[in-house]
Amino acid sequence: MTEFNRATPAERLQIASRWLDALAAMLGRRDFAGVAGLIHTDGYWRDLLTFGWEFVNRHGHAEIAGWLGENFETNPATNFRIEGEPFVGALGEHKVTLEFFYAFDTAVASGRGFVRLVPGSSESGNPQAFTILTAMKELKGAPERVGRQRFRDDVSVSAFERENWLDRRRAAADFSTRDPEVLVIGGGQSGLMAAARLQQIGVRTLIVDKSKRLGDIWRKRYRSLKLHNEICMNHFPYLHFPENWPVYIPKDKLADWFEFYATSMELNVWMETTFLGGAYDDAARHWIVRLQLCDGSIREMRPRHLVMALGVSGIPNVPDIEGIETFRGPVFHSSGESDDLAVKNKSVLVVGAGTSAHDIAQDMYLRGANVTMLQRSPVTVVSLEPSSVRPYEIYRRNEGIRPLNDTDLMASSIPYSLTMRLHVGLARQMTQDDAELLSGLQKAGFLVDNYDDETGYFIKLLRYQAGYYLDVGCSRLIIDGKIKIRAGTEIARINGDEILLKDGTPLHADVIVFGTGYRPLQDAVRNLLGDEIADRVGPIWGIDDDYELCAMYGRTGQEGFFVNGGGFMGARVYSPYTAMLIKADLMGILPRRRKKPPRADHTANKLEHAHR
Repeated sequence: MTEFNRATPAERLQIASRWLDALAAMLGRRDFAGVAGLIHTDGYWRDLLTFGWEFVNRHGHAEIAGWLGENFETNPATNFRIEGEPFVGALGEHKVTLEFFYAFDTAVASGRGFVRLVPGSSESGNPQAFTILTAMKELKGAPERVGRQRFRDDVSVSAFERENWLDRRRAAADFSTRDPEVLVIGGGQSGLMAAARLQQIGVRTLIVDKSKRLGDIWRKRYRSLKLHNEICMNHFPYLHFPENWPVYIPKDKLADWFEFYATSMELNVWMETTFLGGAYDDAARHWIVRLQLCDGSIREMRPRHLVMALGVSGIPNVPDIEGIETFRGPVFHSSGESDDLAVKNKSVLVVGAGTSAHDIAQDMYLRGANVTMLQRSPVTVVSLEPSSVRPYEIYRRNEGIRPLNDTDLMASSIPYSLTMRLHVGLARQMTQDDAELLSGLQKAGFLVDNYDDETGYFIKLLRYQAGYYLDVGCSRLIIDGKIKIRAGTEIARINGDEILLKDGTPLHADVIVFGTGYRPLQDAVRNLLGDEIADRVGPIWGIDDDYELCAMYGRTGQEGFFVNGGGFMGARVYSPYTAMLIKADLMGILPRRRKKPPRADHTANKLEHAHR
């Protein structure tokens, strides 16, 4: 067999076509053991809604064959065909892979996939898939109204109608004669992207947000805030950031974009609107919710679905500290407003050492404050460059070369279980790259780690969305002693402006800032909808038994309830699947959810997979 990197384009296409034809033939015969043989013994199959309407990750021949046998008939796939030209890549220990996109069909949807072939581990020597992705792309009968399928009206007819586009927009956003089919709670990036996806497939959607303006969730945070990852991975669907925008987007620029995006995408948004609560009517299969509008009036609605889009932040976590009510200075959480606070020559205690704590400590120092950071537990610190960009190198490499939808599909094809494996080596490389930075922090008394299983900051993000910092300058201030560190302890009690730590050390502060993160998103569900529904939904975020994110983007334990959140990339990549699940339910083709049995080997193999 010709080596992938030495093959001509025609030979690469021939290799890929033979493999895909063999896959199609074996699936057609329901020869799932044969399908498994087309996959490397250490290979992965990830499926996004295609077979069984779930997010699924399977590893190894036995798991893959068993899963296909149980689920393939739900929506059998046919008509496999390659899209574009196969190309050479690499992933992990496989230094040369042959990669290609392909399309397929089921009875209810069209799909896309992505494959990475490696030299075969079988006796035949034929190439095998190290990773294979199958993903639902578009429901039949509900195409996205984009490109050639965009809305087209009859201008010769509409010219004589009394209502124009503006009249129709106002009527749609008013919801005076009918309720939305979907109510999205939260107008941040996750809510906007989810609503845009829904509206493009014909689902009546309303976003409600308690802020005065879209973007206030960013606009009202500390003035120095910028995104800590690059613009290449943070674009919105349908409407990308302008090509002249900076690599790291300032928070006020981003906040203004939210308003522009909602207007351009014709999203229905009610600002200064508070979600007062709701209950699910099992018989009618809809929600009954109450909203308090900006004028103080109450509106009751009956949407079929709720989408909670509060990021992964939810409710600020403020510790309960003895005597805090006696503190004479300002006390606030890092999510609050601080720009107007006079801090020059004042002592500021920042409690916490994650990303927000570092950012606000740096902001306060630059404004003339004497800052002390109280670090309660070790934190994973990585340089902004070169280390922090390694996990999303696929976006940097393909920016301006490949359509973003294609790059998203390539990134999605790497399941989280494989991501954990890859990040052992990646985190080790980051530690080597940042040796001088980490040594300086340790000498300054800062507690650093690389996570318990040495998988680094990105796996912390997936599991907890906390416990790491991408250095944008604060680490140098700590190393130079300009920001002081008190590590490995907590506040015991407060008496006036004196703060006693648990190690017995007294501190003086004029201002206290809690950079202590946020409570679990399940608590946000509890606040919105009560204990029973929160318990049904269960934990949100983190890696579940199937190596997928808990209760994110897909179906949850509560019918008609979805959670969208995460960073910009996650919200963009997975919002189409949320939208298709909701649309399928409205079309009457979504079956009731089957309870997924736990994977028996998960606990035993979790560490093995992570350390391999």
